[in-house]
Amino acid sequence: MSKTNQEIFENDYMPYIVSRGKFCTRIVLLVAYIPVLVLLFYFDANPTADSIFTGMVSMLSILLPWYIVDPISLQSVLGVPGMYLTYMAGNSKEVRVPASTQALNAAGYQLGTREGTVISAIGISVSIFISLSLMTFLAIAGNMIIQMLPQTMLDALQFLLPALFGALFMDRLLNSPMKLSLSAIPVIFIAKVLSVIGVFAILPFGGGYASIIICVVSCMILAKVLCANNSEEEKPVVNGEVSS
Repeated sequence: MSKTNQEIFENDYMPYIVSRGKFCTRIVLLVAYIPVLVLLFYFDANPTADSIFTGMVSMLSILLPWYIVDPISLQSVLGVPGMYLTYMAGNSKEVRVPASTQALNAAGYQLGTREGTVISAIGISVSIFISLSLMTFLAIAGNMIIQMLPQTMLDALQFLLPALFGALFMDRLLNSPMKLSLSAIPVIFIAKVLSVIGVFAILPFGGGYASIIICVVSCMILAKVLCANNSEEEKPVVNGEVSS
């Protein structure tokens, strides 16, 4: 007797996806360390314990919240196959989620259904092939273009990273409460000054991570306080009293 769609999905498709997904993610995890090993053994780059610890604190302060939030928020949209694909390819919210939702809309299926899970995986797979093709082309073409640029423009490219972070900061500044964004500037300035004059040097591992922790924790507290105050100000007044 032929299998039903549900039996194929639950007994054949999903076990295959989970098995291959685990295998591929482990391979990707190992491949991700290849550049580190090349720098360590071929170029003899030996980072100090201070720089490693500072880098870990910096990255954890950025990525740890998303490590918790992303699987919860994206699971219902991407499905199990889409989650494996997305975490191997990256660009979850910027590219993969739109690709998944557009594929579902075009096919006319709903999130969370068996058909929707398959369609979502197909949409994400297509987006990955397109991304890889474009990135490969742009990487090759970009290298050729850079070689043809005059030296003055090459010198200007040194300011690309500060300009990028400045643009990101202005985007956050314009798209968040002004008081919250401006209140973070004094905290950042004070932490930077203390780092420059060497106050944090007495801490273990060089103390380079201290300014990061101060900025992250202080800005979280400021955001909590200011948002609470804004909520109190926006409560409607009923019969001369602020409603709860």
